[in-house]
Amino acid sequence: MNRRIVLFGATGYTGHLVAEALLDRGLRPLLCGRNMEKLARQAQKLGGLETVAADVRDENGLAALLSKGDILISTVGPFVKYGQSAVSAATRKGAIYIDSTGEPAFIQSVFEVYGPKAQATGATLIPACGYDYIPGNCAAGVALSQAGERAMRIDVGYFSKVNGRIASLDASQGTRESLRLAMVKPIKVWQDGHFQSVTGGTRVRNFRLHDLRADDRADPALSISSTEHFCLPRVYPGLRDINTYLGWFGSKTHMMQYAAILQSFLVKLPGYRRLAQLVLSLPPASKGRGPDAEQRKTNSSHIVAEAFDHNAQKLSRADLVGVDGYTFTARFIAWATDLANRGRVQGTGAVGPIEAFGLEALKQGCLQSGLEIREIDA
Repeated sequence: MNRRIVLFGATGYTGHLVAEALLDRGLRPLLCGRNMEKLARQAQKLGGLETVAADVRDENGLAALLSKGDILISTVGPFVKYGQSAVSAATRKGAIYIDSTGEPAFIQSVFEVYGPKAQATGATLIPACGYDYIPGNCAAGVALSQAGERAMRIDVGYFSKVNGRIASLDASQGTRESLRLAMVKPIKVWQDGHFQSVTGGTRVRNFRLHDLRADDRADPALSISSTEHFCLPRVYPGLRDINTYLGWFGSKTHMMQYAAILQSFLVKLPGYRRLAQLVLSLPPASKGRGPDAEQRKTNSSHIVAEAFDHNAQKLSRADLVGVDGYTFTARFIAWATDLANRGRVQGTGAVGPIEAFGLEALKQGCLQSGLEIREIDA
């Protein structure tokens, strides 16, 4: 089957990295974005790719580029502001949709709003198909497969490192704005065998990252929502609790937790949520450009998943360790696109990575994208 590959958001930081990774796999995407001048420069740098202009709000224009079975890659963060048109267009046309989002509210809308529509049209939607949140799904799958039916709970922690130390990444502008807007959105998590809505960041959990500290001290991480909550219960129906955490903030973690707890009370005040969203949607004082090629070489990732039984006894653990988040995202999206182009993606509707690729293929995709998989005795 001759599939068209459309890269929407091609002139952004992540979009450029994805385009390079696609070319490395012999795939030539159609570059799509709002600014034709920027697209033309990008296409020239990449060896003369085709381009087409489309606005982030032009769903019909995006849909006109697609036929059933084509592949639409979206990197247009923040997705809660700019991502709806792309996923809607792919859903309408029965296409394969892949994105780089890490935003809980957008992920929820993909699974709950667009997923049922995609099942009707035959579209396959794979959101958060990068560092957010492929490695955690993979690590969780490895740990849960090792633990077997006794596993009732899985905890996943995402950590980034700069020169071997826990630190937040030099985030791109899109990543920074996504984090800011997520601060006032409730998140959905899988607890006690069903979904619950909570405020993100109100819980902290410590993880021991064995290869980082000689004294084996624990590193803190803040509670978040992610695709694991929507995907893993469908693959591992015995799971009662899924906990996911972001460990980017080091010594600032508990300060951010206190701010999140305060936020959980403030959002109950009439009009507060709307006002906060308005303030946070204003342009930031400084624009994050994301790490350059040399910085990416010194940055790395460590993702851990631990499975527990009903008595909170740890059964198994899996770690994924390797390249920085942006490099992994670009490589994995290219890997996933290559599989989709060869007709090796499974399922319709909104699907998680284990459902879409199978666990063994997912492990290979993570390895090829720069993360080593380690199974550690509980």
